[in-house]
Amino acid sequence: MATPRNPPAGLRARLLRHLRHPLIRNGYALVLNSGSGAVLGMAFWVVAARRYDVGTVGVNAALIAALTLLSTISQLNLSNVLNRFLPGAGRRTGRVILGCYLASVGMSVVVGLVFLAGTARWSPELAFVSRDPRLSAWFLLALALWSLFVLQDGALSGLRRSSWVFGKNTVFGAVKLLVLLLPAVVAMRTGIFLAWTVSMVPLLVVGNVLMFRRLVAGRVADAAPARASVAVRPIARFVAADYVVALAGTGLISALPILVLELSGDAEAAYFSIAWSISYTLYLVSRGMATSLLVEGATEPARLGEYSYRAAVQTGVLLAPLVAATVLLAPLLMRVFGPQYAEGATTVLRLLALSAIPSAVIVVYSAVERVQGRMLRLVVVTLVVNVGALALSALLLETYGLAGIGVAWLLTQAVAATGVLLTVLLPLWLPHLDARLLTRLVRPVRGVRERVRRRRELRLLRSDYPAVAQALGLDPAWRVLRVVTTVGDVSVALLGAGCPAALLKYARTPAGTEALTYTGGVVDTLAGDPRLAAWTCVLPRRLGSTRTARGDLVVVEELLPGEDGRAVLGSAARDAGVASVLASAATLHTSTGRAARVDDPLLRAWVDEPVAVLAGWYTDAGRSSPAALDRLRDVLRAGLEGREVSVGWVHGDLAPGNVLLSTDGRQVRGLVDWERATSTGLPQVDGVHLLLTVRMLTEGRELGDLVCDLLPRARDEAAGAVQPGNPTAEPTGDPLDDPVLVLLTWLHHVSGIVAKTDHYAPRSVWAARNVDVVLDQLNQLDQAGHPGLAWAPWGSPPQESTTSSA
Repeated sequence: MATPRNPPAGLRARLLRHLRHPLIRNGYALVLNSGSGAVLGMAFWVVAARRYDVGTVGVNAALIAALTLLSTISQLNLSNVLNRFLPGAGRRTGRVILGCYLASVGMSVVVGLVFLAGTARWSPELAFVSRDPRLSAWFLLALALWSLFVLQDGALSGLRRSSWVFGKNTVFGAVKLLVLLLPAVVAMRTGIFLAWTVSMVPLLVVGNVLMFRRLVAGRVADAAPARASVAVRPIARFVAADYVVALAGTGLISALPILVLELSGDAEAAYFSIAWSISYTLYLVSRGMATSLLVEGATEPARLGEYSYRAAVQTGVLLAPLVAATVLLAPLLMRVFGPQYAEGATTVLRLLALSAIPSAVIVVYSAVERVQGRMLRLVVVTLVVNVGALALSALLLETYGLAGIGVAWLLTQAVAATGVLLTVLLPLWLPHLDARLLTRLVRPVRGVRERVRRRRELRLLRSDYPAVAQALGLDPAWRVLRVVTTVGDVSVALLGAGCPAALLKYARTPAGTEALTYTGGVVDTLAGDPRLAAWTCVLPRRLGSTRTARGDLVVVEELLPGEDGRAVLGSAARDAGVASVLASAATLHTSTGRAARVDDPLLRAWVDEPVAVLAGWYTDAGRSSPAALDRLRDVLRAGLEGREVSVGWVHGDLAPGNVLLSTDGRQVRGLVDWERATSTGLPQVDGVHLLLTVRMLTEGRELGDLVCDLLPRARDEAAGAVQPGNPTAEPTGDPLDDPVLVLLTWLHHVSGIVAKTDHYAPRSVWAARNVDVVLDQLNQLDQAGHPGLAWAPWGSPPQESTTSSA
């Protein structure tokens, strides 16, 4: 008998972990709330469209829009206050909620009276409301109750009970649909509005009783005294700015149906209102996740980058198929309301649905700014985007009809989303982006940028080459063939008459001139060292040097034979090639090495100076130096100080691109680019650097990602090899299992790049994938209290004759 198949335990465990996180769990609850609201809301308007004529539907839709617009004004956007401050309210939880309720009710009365007094001026089509005392009174009461109804959702979300929001609003959608079916309601001109507003009353009463008796009472009983974050002054400052955001954002959403009613008539208002109500449910997906992000971000501000990225990803996963389905099925969706709706609103529905995707980016951005307290910038962005959208909508509505509003809304949302994504969100998300995905996305951009740079450099070199060739007496048949891709401020080109015969190196900046000068000195020193007589054939030979009319240094070197190391080490000959390069470097290390104890001068050169380079790199860009740099310095000093090592000449940048090999990889033909060389280096760093850069080449990954993978493994290996009570444990023999060597090599690599070029900024993709991720990893290991942070270096002190074994 076949046994039933269960989902794999690993998959089930991952799903449970995924849903267990409050950010995801509460976000999904709010999204489900939006989904149920969308389905029930659509059913409500289908029934309304079938039971009322188009004009009556348009008037009632505009009346409901007016109610929500005035409620937005009256709520003072206190829902965000509840989301932002309830997580830290403690014993003041009930008082904070009641204070928000009272403020909103008072504002509702004032705003409602003003609206009713000037209805003929604000919206002549709705003037009938103010002429009927009973309808006026109910409108005023409904306005206050609706404000409380919305604030109740904010309170439940702030209490991390978003599932209650889902339940409450699902019942609300069902009840208002049932009320709409009552014959007495159908007979009324404002029956749609009445069904919408009457249905919330019992839910508001029952919901508040349960919330205060169970949730608030439990929070107050268990909580410590409230923190200063719920004092009146910070809440008031938050409200003042966030209120403007709400008026410009949600207020505009509520104002659009009224705009259509006044400019195009009740039929167009009906078409637009239905399309708007369907598309708006898509926007609620992102708003649900953003609400959860605001609550969790306020609870753990240090993890805002991670949480906002996760919220954006989950929003995209949920939203993309919904948007695609809406665009494809738009005619069918609108035909449910009647053939005239399908004809009049299909196009605008598609455009509004597409705008939900860029709108999601803006919504996540707004939550990030609220958590960080940068309310002034949020106010400016919101005003510019939404006032621009309203003005463009009014302009295009008169020219292109309802489709014009869709175009205006999609265009403004897309432009704004691009701006906030590039300037605010992307720098915050870069450390959390999937490395392989990011590499695939960035590679085309890098390729285009490299081609543009090479063409620019080729034009420069060709214009200056005749004078250089004449000054150095080079072969008259030689010309500049092509530019070689490099990192730094030195351009490199191949010279020759058809076939490359020499290298031309052109310093574009003073830093480039300094690098070329230093490299020449190193090569001359090594070439003249009698201990290296049999090895110097791998060094480049200088044919001459001169300066251009601008004073830039130009060096011409003989082209060494051999294949580019990147081609060989990325092929089947990789293992042989790596062994050959390590053996060649071993000759340099052992021939020039001397035994030494790691003391303060060596620690300053190996650790303090490169850390200072990174710190200066951050501060020069206007950013504060990360605290993890200090921890990095302490970890490396503790792991290196007092060790008996071999010190000697090292290449400093031993990587596939700086090596020339035979085709089979068994012979090293050349070692180039010696600008990072030093006579007091640690030989093991050369070996680890080669191994890491070969993996970067073959796996298509960034160094920072590799280091982040290696650090936990290296930490565990090191802790197991030298743990107390096991002094005889043998080291693994793999230098990549040594966290000190891995971190020290990474530090020398990134500080070397930062020192020799200004092409990489602290907020660049390169910085995020190679620097920030490693510092974040170091912080996480530190915060987790791992004993591996007290790292000991390699298991046995290296002897002078074996220092190259890395």
